[in-house]
This record gives sequence, C-alpha cells and structure tokens, in this order.
Amino acid sequence: MRSAVGDPVSEAAITGAALVRHLNDARFASLRALRQLLRALDAERIAIGVLSPDGASLQEELVWASGFGRCGDSERVLSCAAFADEIRDWLASQKDALSIAIDTRSSAWHEVPCDQLLLVRDCRSSQEGGPLVLAAQLRGGILLPDEAARAIAVLIREYTSRREPATLHTGT
Repeated sequence: MRSAVGDPVSEAAITGAALVRHLNDARFASLRALRQLLRALDAERIAIGVLSPDGASLQEELVWASGFGRCGDSERVLSCAAFADEIRDWLASQKDALSIAIDTRSSAWHEVPCDQLLLVRDCRSSQEGGPLVLAAQLRGGILLPDEAARAIAVLIREYTSRREPATLHTGT
C-alpha cells in the first residue's frame, strides 16, 4: 500500500470547490475539479453521482477518466451490490470516506475494474433519493486522511448547490 495521500488531494478538492462556487459555468468547473482530483489521487476514473439509499448502485452524473476514457456527463449506473453491506454500514456512520478493496477474483471487479473503490460524501447534507458521492477507482491502495476527505466533502457540497435541476435523479 502506498503512503498516505497528503496535501495534493486537499488542495485539489479546495481549489475545485472554489472553481465550482465562483465560475459561471458550474459544469466546466466541476469537470476541472474532477480532473485535478483524478491526478492528485492517481486514480483511473473518478465520478460524482447519486448513491442509492440501499447502497446497491451509483447513478453517475459527471465523470473524468484517465487515458482515452470518456469524460463529461454520464448516465452510467454502477452496480455496488457486491459491497452494498459495507456501503450501508458507512451510510449509517458519520464517516466522510469509505475505501473498499476489490480483488480481481471478485465478481465486482468486472463492474469496477480497480484495486480500490474510494467513496466520499458530505455527511452534513442529505439529498432526497440518496446521497451525492465522489467515487474514485484506484490502482493500488491509498490512505485518505480525514482532512482530505473533508476537503472533498466541501467540493461535493459546492457541486450540490450548483448542479443543474435537470441532473437531479431519483436514485432508482
């Protein structure tokens, strides 16, 4: 496992939150924030979306991927059924972040081809239809400090306040 992520993640999240808050084009600002976080986390793919209340699926809204992956608006529904129990426990807690190890032999690996799925939410707010979360697909392991998780939660809060009404999902 790599060493703990430090200031680059917090800086990318806070800078991204400021962009989302102050730029007229919230979509552009949100995508730029995702790109910065993708680099800071050394992630393969990163998305903001609505997690179903039962923790079984994630409806993506915006995504940024490394390499030649598709970036921008997304309607992909990611199945989280293989680790729904872990997600439900996390949703019942007051923790901002959840890290899920995914083994290549797991059935979940075909849906989420990565070593670690990192989920971050803003514990201070609640959304109808399920919480908004940032989901990062990582190769290798990263220990996310509480400060970095709180900084990402600020970004999610800003995104929530600026997201287009048309992007509101019911979580189904």
